[in-house]
Amino acid sequence: MKIVITAGDCNGIGIEVLTKALAEISFNAIDFTLCCNKKTVAEYAAKMNLDINISDNYAVVGNKKCEILECDTVAPVHFGKTTLEAGTLALEQLERAISSLSKGKFDALVTMPVSKAALQLAGWEFPGQTEMLAARFGGEPLMILATGNVRVALQTIHIPISNITSAINQENIYKKIIQFNTALKMDFEIKHPKIAVLGLNPHAGEAGHIGKEEIDIISPAIIFTKNMGIEVFGPFPADGFFAFGDYLGYDGILAMYHDQGLIPLKLLAHGGGVNITAGLSAVRISPDHGTAFGIAGLGKADSASTKETLQMAVNIAKARKQYDL
Repeated sequence: MKIVITAGDCNGIGIEVLTKALAEISFNAIDFTLCCNKKTVAEYAAKMNLDINISDNYAVVGNKKCEILECDTVAPVHFGKTTLEAGTLALEQLERAISSLSKGKFDALVTMPVSKAALQLAGWEFPGQTEMLAARFGGEPLMILATGNVRVALQTIHIPISNITSAINQENIYKKIIQFNTALKMDFEIKHPKIAVLGLNPHAGEAGHIGKEEIDIISPAIIFTKNMGIEVFGPFPADGFFAFGDYLGYDGILAMYHDQGLIPLKLLAHGGGVNITAGLSAVRISPDHGTAFGIAGLGKADSASTKETLQMAVNIAKARKQYDL
């Protein structure tokens, strides 16, 4: 099993939490490859006194030896800063790792956090790494955030709140439900997934008194997929659904927009949590946090999400191989 990891923005916490996670996890027959620039990694490690030793084309972290997929861009490390060099390196990492993944050299891709502002300085035109993966692999991505047995998929991802209503319709909702059902079977090995769908409006529209999207759009999509044999239920009012533990009765939860799903998920994750891009031919996982510029370089970053990410990458890559059989 081969996993490639991009180091993310070198001015953030990515290399720190990755080093901590690799030192603490234990895998058999798993090869990790770090996509970055050796000089940048060495500078980062020296500034933070991290247990990383660079030797030839390898980075030795604790007792783990990771091959380096070398990038040409040398980015000086300026903790907490948005720089063109860091953005250029982060973009090169993504391009090299995605290219190698598409050629079948790796079984999964783990992406550490990037600064979108730095990437944009380098000419990046995507709203997020998920959209870049979709463009490269030609699929329709489904973002799933997970912690333990709680899995939240997003109907819409990185769009303004003002655009959400116009971005949903019956067809794209039932397509997401079908995608989610497939991902739960293929990547999480759940034979008969049970899916909950959240409403868009407060109180799930309260029978049309606070919006009619639940009646006109969401409920018909649920009925359509239920008639296909998918175990799907809703729409549920989001606040009560999470507050009173209803979420525990489902294998997956489809939220209508980013914060509706991610705020409760992150509260439940307590610093852990994993971002999974389903719906593509490749396996891509990332920690459920950003660059954390505010604490970069201070040694305070929690590696819980990164450890969960590495474990999830291995689990999903193995499940995907079994599913393909």
